[in-house]
Amino acid sequence: QYSHLIARRVRELHVYCELYSCLVTAEELGEHEIVAIILSGGPSSVYDEGAPHVSPGVWKLIEDRQIPVLGICYGMQELAHVFGGAVAAGLKHEYGKSYVKRVEGCNSKIFDGMPEQFQMWMSHGDKLTKTPHGFLPVGMFNFEDDPMTTIRFEIALYRRNLP
Repeated sequence: QYSHLIARRVRELHVYCELYSCLVTAEELGEHEIVAIILSGGPSSVYDEGAPHVSPGVWKLIEDRQIPVLGICYGMQELAHVFGGAVAAGLKHEYGKSYVKRVEGCNSKIFDGMPEQFQMWMSHGDKLTKTPHGFLPVGMFNFEDDPMTTIRFEIALYRRNLP
């Protein structure tokens, strides 16, 4: 459901968008002129046996073509999992209204035109426990009903260029 919502929002920006399973082959994607990829959510945990993962061939295609990737929820966890970060089960599942605040000093374009803090919706049970090398956290969130619960904002990681 969230994938369709994300695709609709992208299309509302007058950007052509297609939905693929994360199990799509590099050969299939390679037939298209892809300018960006959004990896979105799902009910699995990246560390679960049998969890779906992007194939090494697709990661190679992304690297070869230098395609930008935005990871949202499970997509962010997949990026962390592949690039040496760590994802673990949270102490509790977190659902509902939350507020995102940009990390001090963050210049990520993901927040261009956005206020310093804004409302969003959370729905997850896992959390990022180690940021992969070469990635930077760009936002933090906490829940309105529990201001002491603060972890990295799930979609808010970006990969900086490494030397």
